Amino acid sequence: FIGNIEGQDIFKKAVEVIVTDGFTGNIVLKTIEGVSDNWLHSLSQAGQVFAKAYRLPLRALHRDIGMGSWAQRLDYREYGGACLLGVNGNVIIAHGRSQSKAIKNAIGLAKQTVERGICQRIKEESYEQVGLHR
Repeated sequence: FIGNIEGQDIFKKAVEVIVTDGFTGNIVLKTIEGVSDNWLHSLSQAGQVFAKAYRLPLRALHRDIGMGSWAQRLDYREYGGACLLGVNGNVIIAHGRSQSKAIKNAIGLAKQTVERGICQRIKEESYEQVGLHR
């Protein structure tokens, strides 16, 4: 725990977990999604112009600049969802616009969460951190 963080700390990996109320967290998440979607779209358009100008296949250009890995890291469909903490059980929330790939990955995340006992481990670690024993 380091205390309050600034907006730029989210991207500097200053912390691994951010705890916030649902309203604020949702605004931050939607802002990040919007910026990354627009950034990827702009980069793709610029790549198309560049590829046409130099007669390069767009896939090769994306591969050469690492666009594929960036796109995957920023694509919500790759993750499917996120664990909702503060409830007594395993709850995965998915994006409202999720389609089959995202839902499949959210189900996979739920399966991993149960198999690895993630919720129980988070609960136990939390109690230990504040000195409570259950």
